[in-house]
Amino acid sequence: MIVKQKKEGWEIISHYTHGLLAGKIANQLENDLKGPHWLDVLTAVIEHDDHLLDFDEQNYLTDNGSPMDFTMSSGTPAEMVKHAQGVYSDAMQKSQLVGLLVGRHLSFLYEDLDFKEMRLFLEKIEKERSNQRKTYNLSKADEDALYNILLFCDRCSLILCQDAIPEVGRKLEINTTIAKNTYFISKTGQDTLKIEPWCFEEEDFTLTLEYRMLAKASYKSNQELEENLENAKVQIRTFQFKK
Repeated sequence: MIVKQKKEGWEIISHYTHGLLAGKIANQLENDLKGPHWLDVLTAVIEHDDHLLDFDEQNYLTDNGSPMDFTMSSGTPAEMVKHAQGVYSDAMQKSQLVGLLVGRHLSFLYEDLDFKEMRLFLEKIEKERSNQRKTYNLSKADEDALYNILLFCDRCSLILCQDAIPEVGRKLEINTTIAKNTYFISKTGQDTLKIEPWCFEEEDFTLTLEYRMLAKASYKSNQELEENLENAKVQIRTFQFKK
């Protein structure tokens, strides 16, 4: 989960919400970028980080009992392998193309980890990519182009979820991805955002995400945190983009 401390307490955004926002961004892209099997690509973007471990499977609290942001802990090696295997298994049950793109993202996330179980898993899914491309008549360049869409939308969504956009007049680099362009996001007004170069079909659009606020500073257990999240009021944040 994505955790940010605010005056009112802890702002919590689930990774499922982050994935959905990434999909909303992808759905706004120029139509020329949406090739055949677009729904499979969109599914991969939305579900690239699903299958998170339950509260009874992984610790979501810091040592002082506050909600733990995902950047503070990736879990134990066993938890990371279980998560990666679950994400890939779910993707493969949908389509080989969803599996191809989700598998690429898992390699991107975990390729630098040095433990045997993860290395063997990543080697296994890498060997499957050639057949996955053949199934959809894709070249390696096609695969890279589709994965760059996922990377762009993932990073852009994360910036929005983390409220990381600088004040008006400054730009934040997103990444170098779609069409090998380097993209930047900035505020152009109090409530308006801009991405350069513009890669969307419409000249303006609105996106939303859900979040919850927790007033309590610390929690005794994962169960208490889970119960408080379930009972917290769902709130909506809106983002207005304009070319």
